[in-house]
Formats: sequence, C-alpha cells, structure tokens
Amino acid sequence: MSSDVTAALDALASLDGVAQAADRAREAVTELRWHEGLRRRWREARAETAVRSAVATVALEGVRADAGWLRQQVASGAAAPGGLPAGEALVVAAWRAQVHVGELLGDLGGRGRPPAAPAGELVAGLHRDLTAHLAAAGALPAAAVGRPRTDDQPREGGPLDPPVTLRGGGGDPAPAPVGAELRSRLAAVLAVLAAEEAPALVRVGVVHGELATLRPFTTGNGLLARAVARLVAVRSGLEPTGVAVLDAHAAERPGAYREALAGYASGTPAGVAHWLRFQADAVVVGAVEGAAVATAVRAGRTAPA
Repeated sequence: MSSDVTAALDALASLDGVAQAADRAREAVTELRWHEGLRRRWREARAETAVRSAVATVALEGVRADAGWLRQQVASGAAAPGGLPAGEALVVAAWRAQVHVGELLGDLGGRGRPPAAPAGELVAGLHRDLTAHLAAAGALPAAAVGRPRTDDQPREGGPLDPPVTLRGGGGDPAPAPVGAELRSRLAAVLAVLAAEEAPALVRVGVVHGELATLRPFTTGNGLLARAVARLVAVRSGLEPTGVAVLDAHAAERPGAYREALAGYASGTPAGVAHWLRFQADAVVVGAVEGAAVATAVRAGRTAPA
C-alpha cells in the first residue's frame, strides 16, 4: 500500500469530530459483540441481517420492500431475481449481495475467514450479484456486469443511480468522471480497500463515498457502495460482528444520507467530516438494530423489520 494513501487516510481521521464519532461507533458495537444472542446463534443473526440490510439498501433506491416477503422467499429456496417484477428482483439481488458479503466475513471472532480476494475481483463479484439478473433479462449489456464503465457508456449511471447533487453549488449534478480520471480514482478506491492499517471509519467512509459518487459502473453503484462498506466495516474491525444493519440509519433518513454524501462529493474538509460522522452514526444505529436481531434469534423468532 502506498504511504501516500496511508497519510491521506490518517489526515481524514483528524477532521473535526471524526475521532469522537469513531469512539461512539466502537462503544456501540462493543455492546453488540457481547450480546447473549450471538454466543451460539450468530449465523442465524447474520442471515436475518442480510434480509434487513437488503430491505434498507433498496429503500435508498426508492424501492419499498417487505422483509416478511423476502424471508419467505429465502425460506422456500425461491430467492432468485429471475422472472420477478423489477422491484422484487432488485430486493432479491440486494439480498444475494449481502449474503455474499456474509460469506466473506468468516466466523464470528475472525476464524475461518477465506483469503482476501484482490480488491478489484471483490468489487466485480458483488456487482455481478446486483446486476446479473438485469443482463439475463436483456435490460443491461452483459459486458457491463462486473466491469467499470468505458468511455462511450453513460456517465451518470443507470436508473438506479441518480446524479449526486452538490448543495450550495447551484444544484448542478456532480459529473461522473470518465476515461483516465475514472481509472485513476477507481484504482485509488481499490488501494483504500487494501489499506488494512488505516483508520477503520475513514476506510469505510471513503470506499462508500467514492463508489457512490464515482459511479464506476453503468448501474447499481449505490447498492454496491453500501455492500462494500459493510464488508470493510466488518473486516476492518469497526463492526466485527457482521450483525449490525448499517444501512438502517440511511434508510430512515434518506435526505440526511444524500446531504451527507453530497458533502463528501464537495471535497471540502467540512463536507468530508460530516460524511464520516454520518457513517459513525450509521454504525451506532446499525448496532441497535443488530441487537434487536440478536434478541429475536435468541428467543427463537424473527422480529418484524
């Protein structure tokens, strides 16, 4: 990993309020880590978290999903997006990506973790989870699945990726980069993914923010950004259980999420700090939701989401 990447991430950790926010996040997940429901039933808890995470992340794409319906699909073995209406297919695809993330986490406590794939392969694999059904239905070129945009493909992404609006800048959308700029910035994202010694909260926030604002693929970028952020949060130790529902906060406050993301896209110290603090709040809220999941599975039931 480049020392320049390390230095840049360390500098972000010193922005206004970020260190304190990271401390709040650590306190919240420490309580979750020792929840009685995770002593023997953490696998069930992670399975339920995948459901709730899928419902939360698609809400930010304007899709209202029913967690009970998704649980039934999973329980019946019918959780495949092919042939479903667009909204339901998106929910199932999001769930598949969340399950994939769970498979990459290893056992609770870090045992049995599969070797880390190269960052580019990891991102491409999660993008395939999210979009392969679109290609199968003829709604997306097969060459766009798991592969970053080329110069002649849409700059602003597909229907799942509305442009990021910069507040205070006249309301103009932030243009998605193309060509050499896109390749360079995507390479930087992959370097951050590999920066295991860097501050965890900053890594999560930068990976999430960059993928959501770069829009490196023709569609599915927001869903991808949030799935990768969950993976980094767990593997970095920021949220070591894999049970926190990290997208619950943004789903409950979509306007605040978009405002914080626009702050990140502005590149100003204040905007980036606000985004990182929002990420920490997402961990705190996600840990509370994760505790509800753990309590439910300990009681042998699944609480409504």
